[in-house]
Order: sequence, then C-alpha cells, then structure tokens
Amino acid sequence: MDLSGTIHLLGELLGRVLSEQESPALFETEERIRSAAKARRAGEAGAAEALAREVAALDPNAARAVASAFTLYFDLVNLAEERYRVQALRERERELHPAPIGESIPAAIAQLKAQGVTRQGMAALLGGLRVELVLTAHPTEAKRRTLLSKVQRISRALQQLQRNSLLPRERDAAIAAIEAEITAIWLTGRARTARPAVTDEVRTGLYFVDEIFWDALPRVYGDLEAALAEHYPGLGTPPAWLTLASWIGGDRDGNPNVTAAVTAETLRLHRGLAVEGHRQRLQDLARRLSLSAHRIPLPPALEAWLEARRPLPAHVAYLEQRYGDEPFRLVMALLAADLEEASRDDMTARLLEAAPHAARVRASDLAAPLAEVAAAVPRRLAEGSVCTAQRQVEIFGLHAARLDLREDSARLSAALGELLRALNIDLAFDRSDDAAQTALLARLLAEPSPRLAPNPGVTAETAETWALFRLIARAREVYGPELLGPFIISMTRGPADVLTVLLLAQWARCADGLSIVPLFETVDDLDSAPRILSALFGLEPYRRHLRGLGDEQMIMIGYSDSNKDSGYLAANWALYQAQAAVAEVCARHGVKFTLFHGRGGTVARGGGPANRAIRAQPPGTVNGRFRVTEQGEVIASRYGDPDLAHRHLEQIVSAVLLSSARGGRAPGDGPLPTAWRAAITAMAAAARAEYRDLVYGTPRFLEFWQAATPLEEISRLRIGSRPAARRAGALEVTHIRAIPWVFSWMQSRFNLPGWYGLGTALAAADTGLLGDMYAGWPFLRALLDNAEMSLLKADLGIARLYTDLVPDRSLATQTFARLQAEYDRTCAAVRAITGHAELLDDDPVIQRAIHLRNPYVDPLNYVQVEVLRRLRALPDPEGPQAEPLREALVMTINGIAAGLRNTG
Repeated sequence: MDLSGTIHLLGELLGRVLSEQESPALFETEERIRSAAKARRAGEAGAAEALAREVAALDPNAARAVASAFTLYFDLVNLAEERYRVQALRERERELHPAPIGESIPAAIAQLKAQGVTRQGMAALLGGLRVELVLTAHPTEAKRRTLLSKVQRISRALQQLQRNSLLPRERDAAIAAIEAEITAIWLTGRARTARPAVTDEVRTGLYFVDEIFWDALPRVYGDLEAALAEHYPGLGTPPAWLTLASWIGGDRDGNPNVTAAVTAETLRLHRGLAVEGHRQRLQDLARRLSLSAHRIPLPPALEAWLEARRPLPAHVAYLEQRYGDEPFRLVMALLAADLEEASRDDMTARLLEAAPHAARVRASDLAAPLAEVAAAVPRRLAEGSVCTAQRQVEIFGLHAARLDLREDSARLSAALGELLRALNIDLAFDRSDDAAQTALLARLLAEPSPRLAPNPGVTAETAETWALFRLIARAREVYGPELLGPFIISMTRGPADVLTVLLLAQWARCADGLSIVPLFETVDDLDSAPRILSALFGLEPYRRHLRGLGDEQMIMIGYSDSNKDSGYLAANWALYQAQAAVAEVCARHGVKFTLFHGRGGTVARGGGPANRAIRAQPPGTVNGRFRVTEQGEVIASRYGDPDLAHRHLEQIVSAVLLSSARGGRAPGDGPLPTAWRAAITAMAAAARAEYRDLVYGTPRFLEFWQAATPLEEISRLRIGSRPAARRAGALEVTHIRAIPWVFSWMQSRFNLPGWYGLGTALAAADTGLLGDMYAGWPFLRALLDNAEMSLLKADLGIARLYTDLVPDRSLATQTFARLQAEYDRTCAAVRAITGHAELLDDDPVIQRAIHLRNPYVDPLNYVQVEVLRRLRALPDPEGPQAEPLREALVMTINGIAAGLRNTG
C-alpha cells in the first residue's frame, strides 16, 4: 500500500470512529469544516467566511471533538509518513547494495578512506570520538506516555500491512487492530487531570530509552565496527563512544519542582530501567547458551569466578542441578540473579540518608564475565546476542543515561553568599563584582573546607542547593561516578560562576572528577565567552581541577535565548563566531574541548536537519566530539520509530566523522573570505537592530504578543512540570522561557523567531555576493535553507486571525503591517539568493507535505482563535465554564504542533 492509500485508509477509519463514538452529525460538521478549509486554500470566494461561521457555531464539546479529530488525523498521517520513509530507505538501500546509502556510517568511512585518511589518521579520530544525545523535557511537551504506546501499536500494524505476503484475513485483522487503537486514543483524555510531576516526565523520557535507544544504539555500534572491518581491518572502536544523557529530573533552572529528592528518585528510575533491561537480556542468554561443557568448556577464569560465588542463590543452584553440564547458562543466570537482587535496592532512600552502605553491583561486574564468555564461545554466537549484551552494558551501564544537573548562576551565587555570611567569611559576596568574587573564591579553594551542618543556611533555597551537592557526593560514593553527567551553569557571566560550583562541590567532597560546564546563552554572553574562558583557564585552582579531568572542558552554547535576545540571523552568527573563538582559546591554553549544543526542535531554536547543522559548524570545532540536546516533541518525531531512530543516529555520526577527519572537510571549510565575513557581520547587526527595535523597542509590543498568541493560556495548561517563566508572574520577554516564546509564535502561525529581521539584513546586502556565499559556505546555506522552512510553515493569512484578539485595533493593525512587510521582504530576498521560484523548491517532498497539511492545520487555528476569544470573555478564566474550553484548547495545541511537526 502506498502513502496515499495508507492515509486514505487511516482517514476512513478515523471517520468511522468519530461517527460511532460521537455522532454522525458531528462527523458531518467536521467534514464541512474540512471542505471549507480546502476551499479557502484553493481561493474560492466566500470559503473563509463559511469556515469561520462553521467554527463559530460549535459549542465547547463540539469544538473539542472537531479539534480532536484533526489532531488525531495528524497523529495518523505522521505515522503513515514515517512508515513510508522507512520503506523508501529500505528500497534505496536495496537498490544501492553493495554500495552504502548516503549519510550513513559505512558511506562516511568509505568516503574518508577514498579521500586518503590513513590508518593512523582514522585511529586518531576514533580515539577522540565521543557523541552524546541529551534528552530534555519542556513546558510544550504535548503527548502522554499512554498515547505514545497506542501510537506505537498502530505503527506496528501499519508495518504489517506493508508486507506483500499478507493473507486477506491477516490484513483484516491488522485493520481491525488499528481501528481499535484509534478508538482507544479517541476515548483517552489527552489533557492530564493534573499538571505532570517531574517524575512523569522522567518516565516519558525513559520510555524512549527502553523502547528505542536500548536496541538502536548497539545497532549503530555494529555499523561502525562493520565499516571499519571493511576499510580499516583490525582497527577497533573506542569504548562508550555513543551514549545518552538526560536533563529530566536534574534540570532545576527555574523549576522549583526539581528538588534533591526528585533527583534521587530520578536516579533510581534510571538505574531501575538499566537493571531490568540487562536482567532480561541475561535471562535470554541463559536460555540461548545451552552449550555443553563437553564441547565448549568453561574458561579457567570463569570457573574461578563461579566457584568464588558459591554458595549459589537457590534458583541458580536448582539450574545447576538440572543443567550442570551447561556452565555458560549458569554464568548468565547468576549475573541475572545479581541484578534481581539489585532491583530490590531502595536507591532513593539510600541516596538521601548518610547510612553505611553495602557494596553495590557495578557495570564492570557484568562486563568482565561477558567478555570472558564472548572470547570462549564460537564467533557466530559471540557476534549475536552476547555482543549485543556487551554493547548494552558498555553504553547504558547501570544508569541507562547520565543525569546532567543544571542550575542558574544567580541561584548558586545567592546560596554561596548566604553560606559565607553564616560562616562570617564575606557579608556581601553575592553583591560583589566578578573580579572580587573570583579573588575570594580562588583563596577559599586553597584553604581547608569548613565544617557545615547537613542543612546550613536560613532559607529553603540555600538548603535545597546544598542538598543537591550532598546528593552528588552520596551518589558517587555509593553507586560510582557513571550516574551523573556534568554540572551546567545557566547564564554564566564570569569565572566566578564556575568557581562557585567548584567551591560548593569541594566543600561537599564531590569536586574530584566533576565536569563543570558554563552555558553561554545571550548574544552578549556568547561574545564574552572567549574572555571568560581565557580568564578561567588562567586561574590555578580551576586549572588544577581541570588537570584532574585530563584537561578536558565542556562548553555549552544556547540557541534559544540567543534567538529571543537578538533574532534569528544575529543569534546564529554570534553562535558561529563564539564556537570558533572558543576553539582558539582552548587551543591556546592546551585544553581539549567539547561543544554542547543546546538546540531545540524549531529552526528558531537551532533545529533543522542534524547532518546539515553539524557540517555547517566552524572548522576545527567538532573534532570527533559532539553533544546536543534532543528536546520536547523532537524526541518523539525523530526517535518514535526504531528504523527512523537508527537513520537519524547514523546521520549524526556520519556528519561528526566527516566534519572531524582530515580530508573530510566540506566545501567552504577554509578561512572565511574577508568580504564574506564583513557582509555577514553587517547583516547580523542590521537584523539584530530590526529585531530588537520590534521586540524590545516598540511600545506595547508585549501587549500585542500576549493578545495575538496563546501564550498566557499555554502558561496555564497542565502540559509540563516546568513554569513558563523563570520568575513567578513574569510574562515578559526578558523573563519568559525561550521555549514558550517560540511555541506561542508557532501556534499562531507567525513563526516570528524563525525569520524576523532576516529580510531587512538581506535586502541591504549585495545579492550577487550573497549568492556566492550561499553556494560556497555551508553555514549560510544551512541558515537560509532553514529559514525557508520557517517561512513556509508560517502563514500570515492565518496569523491575521489572531490579531482580531488584540483589543487595541490600532496596535493590532500597525504591528501586523510591520510583520507582513518584513515577511514579504524576507521571502523575496531568500528566493533571490537561492534562485528558487518558490520556497523550498530544492526539497519538493517537504514542500509538498507542508502544502498538503495546511488545509488540515487551518481548522485547528480557526478553532483555537474562537476558543481563545470565548475564554478571554469569561469573567473567571479559572471557573467551571472555562474547563471545557481549555480541553478544546489543549486539543488545538496538540494538533497544530503535530500538523506542523513543531512544538518549542
């Protein structure tokens, strides 16, 4: 069945469910709305008015049902497109065989070999290879875990329908299963009855670790090993070169719901998943490795290991009685028994109490026996399930994903300031400038640590911050350092912010081996990053700490706040320059560095095709090391399907390899021509001036934004544990989080953060020069290609509907006219530079998909505007009359996000 046929089948099943579970009349209403939306897109006279009348006539329950129908339709269409992509990838691989498919690991290794990368060069690249994906949760997270499971079951049924050998009764059964799941989704509430707890979000992130990454990452390891065996025989892969981390449960920046107790529970959930995953694998191996000792004797090392473990647990001793001549089975069963015992460990309590602890099972306790088994059994057996088990232990350890910790620099400074006042060391630390703080911190780092009470300080905030550092110490003492990732400092403004964390860690006795990561977010902070790092590397206390880390420093750059601060073009250029300057500073100080990219899902937040983004990084900034956040709905869209997850992972690794190796450099990777640098610098300044004049300099722009987008309503919804603003009640540009900022503009179809200011900058530049830059510079090509995506997903015809919600008509008219003019200017300039007659002409598949989706997204926007109008007219926006309207609003938010394949 082709894509069109699959979508038609799913639409037919959805229509049947709508008629049966709601009413035939409601189904007819939905069809009239759909027809009117398509007619409006086709330019038929009166169609827009007819669509508006149909939507205005909906009561709250009908509005919810219609929005649910279009939302579920997009869930199903997205599934169909994903299955089609998988099918197309398989067909392409089959056609190309034995040549590898493009943007894959085998293709990258073959290309590097063809370009002259020597065995020594490849060995050097592999020696430093380190790729890590970091999962995060945000207030725009829209889909419950129970719905994800149902969607996965539909995906598996669609996969079954693609089989050519399917019998008629099997096809009917698969279709019936799909209809049953659609019915279950329809009858399941999308909106949570309560705001999700942080641990709910942790479990959602771990769902993808369990369902997708657990098998996908070992598969990628196998890809690299096979490619090296073909082109560089005998060259092995480095240990744990592709891993996972998470912020969910460890990111406390502006989220008071993330406490030390929550972080401890998060670590327990992480360990629990890993323990159970390995236990199941080992039990499976115990059944598979039924090798007779007469044919394959147990190696002496394993014999000794087995003897040292006696007396055996009861059920393992029973297995020995039954299968005494199958010793490999016993080894696996004993390892599984160790994990069974570990699963009963009350880790949360153990982390929060300073009681003595017994020895805990470590990943190394599994790795060593597995290595002995792999060496002893026949190669074919070792390369199968045993190798997969080894890789899973290597990748996931007993922690599943490293848990990063993040806190705001101001919160850390305030906590330390309170401790210093209590110790009578400095009464005004948090009010001092960075130079004074740095001098004091350097002195204190050289002195013995003071004795502190378990809960020092007089405020709950300081007690909680200190509890975090005590938790770090306890976790590393009891379970080892593998559980935790780096400590990230939001809004880093100077060396003192980093030394503050180092001092608190030293006082808590957890400084050794702790990676402290400054996060540079605004454009001004990005500009200051080289100076701050240079000063930091020149401080002996920090340099001594860095030597303990092998002179390796991770530096995080934020794509979200820099965009909110200065707009799309200025932010991207500032990020590019900061990366190049940071690389230069690190080289000068002899520091090996890893850039941690804080990217989001939308183009405005650093999103876009991962392969293209990596290849567009400044030369010399990747060097085999790449760390990036995977945020919000991006996790579900990129990693919801095992085959697509594998494809995305291999594209990332391919790009890292090609960007890092000598001979793998892309066109434009040489020194930037002076004229190009001057042009982009001037354009960035012009774009930033236009953007900041609109967002920060236009009187009452905040009022327009709040009225013409669903921002305020989004902040009230129960769709994430994290507040929409860093400060309570702070719904203003400087305090609102970048994610809801982007999300609100995307929902209302302005999509402003992805393009505003770009047109002004491009229109003032030399089009011929820009054409040369677009053709020869991966950075500018990626920037404009991504802007095309933002422009095409924006729809100012729909956005105009939202301006009707602005009470001041003069403000609405003037602001919208300015946005429309800049949008038109940007579209015209981008088309002129790229040579495209229409936006995204060079990507007709995505272009067509957006055009086909628009008539189905439009009704959701119409319903959203109507619901917002009614909500805002209520005397009590939190009263009982508001609840059914809020349910409908949640449906529109989910549907628009699914239709545009973007949240925040």
